[in-house]
Amino acid sequence: MFPFPRPRKSYTTHFHCLACGHTFRREIPRIYIHMPDFDRKMVEKKPGGRSPFVIPQHISCPQCNSMDEYELAPQTVSMLTLTVAVDSMAGGLAKGHPVKLIAFGLHDGTVMHPLDALDHYRGKFEGAPANLAARMRYANVLRAIGWLDEAREQYQAILEADPNQLEAWLGLASLQVAYKHPGAARKILRELQERAPHSGHPERQAYEAQTRAYLEGVYPLSDLTPDSLLLHSPVKSKPSKRSPHGTRKKS
Repeated sequence: MFPFPRPRKSYTTHFHCLACGHTFRREIPRIYIHMPDFDRKMVEKKPGGRSPFVIPQHISCPQCNSMDEYELAPQTVSMLTLTVAVDSMAGGLAKGHPVKLIAFGLHDGTVMHPLDALDHYRGKFEGAPANLAARMRYANVLRAIGWLDEAREQYQAILEADPNQLEAWLGLASLQVAYKHPGAARKILRELQERAPHSGHPERQAYEAQTRAYLEGVYPLSDLTPDSLLLHSPVKSKPSKRSPHGTRKKS
């Protein structure tokens, strides 16, 4: 029998603030475990590097208001580690479980922690501000890890430089879905739909079809989530030794 109760829509997560030492709890809708880093730190016991546990949103301390200055409390690390073991034994977690196991990749397929990918793309576009492709990838990773306002700034900057960047319009629409502004999301999708045929984008027909599907209700608008890059980077479980052979969505 599956040892955990039916998964809820959120995960009770305990944090330890590195700025003031306060311990607090939050209900988190989704937590990602980056399995290459999990294997390195938790299985192979190698020091250093990023935490394998990725929370796709900003976290502020209720005591001192420090933003994203935290580590997960030991009880949460223990429970997440147990979740990985359950995933391996059961061949996958229950559908809708808030914990997702991933192996994130760059646009060229290189596996990299999402926060390292953020630094990678930031360096690319800051070194060449006119490089819209690098800026788009940077914006996409910002969106994926839940830094929504920062992602919006980047998408807007991209569209100021080139209003026919269809991917940026789609990214903005996904942010409005996250903000729970479906009307604004549909307005942006209609803008994308009008621009697509005249954009010259090599994938404009695919963007048109996808946008039409959202506007006509073929795809639910709720599927246009900001962290879709991470959701499409899963690691499939195996009862034996884990290997990160899951499908990787290019960012």
